[in-house]
Amino acid sequence: MATTSGPYAQQQQALRARRETLLAELRRELHGDDGLLGLRSHRDDTDPELSAPLDALDLAQALRDDAEFRRIEAALQRIDNGSYGSCADCGEPIEEHRLAAEPTALRCVGCQDRFERTHAGG
Repeated sequence: MATTSGPYAQQQQALRARRETLLAELRRELHGDDGLLGLRSHRDDTDPELSAPLDALDLAQALRDDAEFRRIEAALQRIDNGSYGSCADCGEPIEEHRLAAEPTALRCVGCQDRFERTHAGG
């Protein structure tokens, strides 16, 4: 696993570490004995009224992890192609503190605020 020595080495390292954690979580959520595709042996005796909501929660968590994994992959691609750290909307640099807090950020704070207002509720 190569690391960069460029300006975003710290973000790249953090993104790769989180990606590995997510991969392990997704494998467990999807394929483990208690995962979505596993045996679910611990739920054999569960009340059916409780089992369906638990399955839905498991699926929701797996979908959140998958979405985060995709954001991480996209950020790593931006690092590789040199577009990381530039706002996808205005092209201005994304603030360092924003990238430190949210390494997968696509937009600067101003553009993100506009995006969220425009896409609120739907």
